[in-house]
Amino acid sequence: MNGAKKTLKTAGFMIIATLLAKFMGMYRDILFAALYGTSGEAIAYQTASRIPLLFFDIALGTAISSSFIPVFNEYLGKGEKEKATEFSNSFLNIIFLITAGICAVGVVFRGPIVGLLGSGLAPEVKMLSSQLVAIMFPSMIFTALAYSLTGVLQSYGEFNAPAAISLVSNGLMVVYLLVAKDTLGIHGVSIAMLVAWAFQLIVLIPSLIKKKYSYRLKINFKNEGLIKALKLAIPILISSWVQPINTMVNMFLASFLNGGQAVSALEYANKLYIIFVGVITYAISNLIFPSISRLAAEKDKKQEFTEVLKTAIGSVLYILLPIMIVFVLKRTEVVRLVYERGAFGAEQTALTSTALLWYSAGMLGYGLQEMLNKAFYAEQNGKTPMRVSVIGIALNIALSFVFVRVLGTGIAGLPAAASIASVFMALVLALLLSRRYRIFDKDFITNFVKILASGALMVAVMLAMSGLGFSDGFIGKFLALAVPSGVGCIVYVIVSFVVRTSETKAILNIFRKRSDKCE
Repeated sequence: MNGAKKTLKTAGFMIIATLLAKFMGMYRDILFAALYGTSGEAIAYQTASRIPLLFFDIALGTAISSSFIPVFNEYLGKGEKEKATEFSNSFLNIIFLITAGICAVGVVFRGPIVGLLGSGLAPEVKMLSSQLVAIMFPSMIFTALAYSLTGVLQSYGEFNAPAAISLVSNGLMVVYLLVAKDTLGIHGVSIAMLVAWAFQLIVLIPSLIKKKYSYRLKINFKNEGLIKALKLAIPILISSWVQPINTMVNMFLASFLNGGQAVSALEYANKLYIIFVGVITYAISNLIFPSISRLAAEKDKKQEFTEVLKTAIGSVLYILLPIMIVFVLKRTEVVRLVYERGAFGAEQTALTSTALLWYSAGMLGYGLQEMLNKAFYAEQNGKTPMRVSVIGIALNIALSFVFVRVLGTGIAGLPAAASIASVFMALVLALLLSRRYRIFDKDFITNFVKILASGALMVAVMLAMSGLGFSDGFIGKFLALAVPSGVGCIVYVIVSFVVRTSETKAILNIFRKRSDKCE
């Protein structure tokens, strides 16, 4: 199998596995929403489940893989596999010690933490949330170790197992909610979630054994690679604080809105949003990151680095635009189809669809920002994204308080502030990167205009179909979303082929090559 076909096959599996994992996660949320809606138990659980991940994102986050992979690949590129293994062992063991320490502190001070982030919640909800935090806090240990070992496998060219870990954990949660339902209460759901996170780590072990990865319980604090990775991790870590700090601000402000229901509504909307934006962005960025890290290390591969990155960014924007259009125009239909049943009624739909609208407005900015961050990290430059992120954090916090406390926008203000900050950071990163690489040249801009034109016709078609009436049952809800969205997406694809975007040219070339081989 040649390199292009292997890359295409791997990318296809990653996207399919990630899609299945995200849809399984969405089904998990559907089951949870039907059981708990936006009740006090739901608010307590969603507050508690967020806290360990917030601590993980602030203390380690994407800095784990983004600092580990470039250094690990540098050793592999020199043929120094033994040094690479020694470095990875020290890195892995330090990560374990850090997360175990944070976990212990978090459990001890869970009451004040919940009291701060959920200031506006009712006392009984805060008490329940602090109980659930104690159960779920160890999940950050499993998450950190899984992130680190994923970097090892991706560096060895193994992308399938890392892509499947979320599918396993979400599958376990779905099975639990289908079988146990609410018989063991919200405490049972929390324990099941912790077990599911543990399986994200366990599922990687067979692939590590297959790759003959050698683990040792040893830390060499003087390891050259470890020192380099830690230096690189600090600015990367700070630059990754945008999302967790945004989340903390949202949790705090949302706890005062709609009797605390805004906490759950934002969580449901954000998960729907991440299902789609995350599938595309993370699959492509994780696939290309090891490659551009190697290209960045070779100074004579600057043009190749530029072309790979340009293709990746273009692909992300091409795929995300129609998704964004559907979410903006059909946000209520999306939420009704996915969540509206059981304890989740019309009031919850209205809140969640409002949040989804404003999250979706920043979808292109979010995707572009993720790809551009990876470009800087590949060059082992974490300082530039860090500086941009600090400005973005300040902007988001300021806008959140202005929108909610000054302008009284309600739940809409929080996702709107996050979207504006994402778009701002993406534009600044693009401007800074364009000084070094000709990514955003005339060809890229022309192609993006073609994508936007295709999207504009999609919007026109979907608006023209807005008067269609459907029944209120499940089939009716499905058709109300699927018919205009499906027709709109077909129009988008056809127009993009007619105007010959770079992405459609690449698809046509693949089919031509296959056709030539068949002949």
